[in-house]
Amino acid sequence: MKVDFKKFVVKFDKVSKPEREEKFWPVFMVSLALFLMVSFGSDFIDFARAATSSVALSVTVSSTLSFSVDSGSKGFAALTAGTPQQATSMLYVTTNNATGYYTSINRASTTVTLSSGSETISDAPSGYNWTAPTATSTATGPSATWTYGTTKGLGFRVVVSASDIGSGASTTCGAATGWWGATDDGAAKFSGVSTSTSAQKIADCNFYNSGGTGQAVVFRLDVPVNQAGGTYTSSPITYTVLAN
Repeated sequence: MKVDFKKFVVKFDKVSKPEREEKFWPVFMVSLALFLMVSFGSDFIDFARAATSSVALSVTVSSTLSFSVDSGSKGFAALTAGTPQQATSMLYVTTNNATGYYTSINRASTTVTLSSGSETISDAPSGYNWTAPTATSTATGPSATWTYGTTKGLGFRVVVSASDIGSGASTTCGAATGWWGATDDGAAKFSGVSTSTSAQKIADCNFYNSGGTGQAVVFRLDVPVNQAGGTYTSSPITYTVLAN
């Protein structure tokens, strides 16, 4: 501004806007945004979002089951009346089913299991023939302890002890003490393989187990003193394992 007191004239010069002021606001806003991001991090980014959404994931894992036995044939040692002999089948099961599995047994024929020509060996020791009760752990099955010198015929039972039975099967699973006896020694109970060809449950491993399990099935045999000599063979005995 210039003032001429002689002529009393006041003259205003046009002041131009500095060029640097035009660049100030864009630079300031960028700097502010960077400052907020550094100061508040992800909180600032979340605040700046226009909208959010989410997704829920689900999957169904398929159940699998594998089953095998240690051998497809079993032989008893030479038998003398009054001195029982035993043979054991080892059953191995692996499954990821959440409610486990059950094991059943049946034979291919309703005729007597062991025969030699027209001669047969009883398969109902102490008069018992296996039909599975409805309750695994409480009901008493059609089985009885084996009395040496008295009990005759072919009987079977499932081992109840939780011991290592090999081949990755860490425990004997699902063998009810009400069915097969509280222990595997003098209290052990035996029954005859069912005369029905319908499969009968012998063990129920009704829980998830991340490792292998299974059963040990023991066959015990004794004959009366007047049993005819010879080689006796059986009709097939079948084990079936199904998921619960």
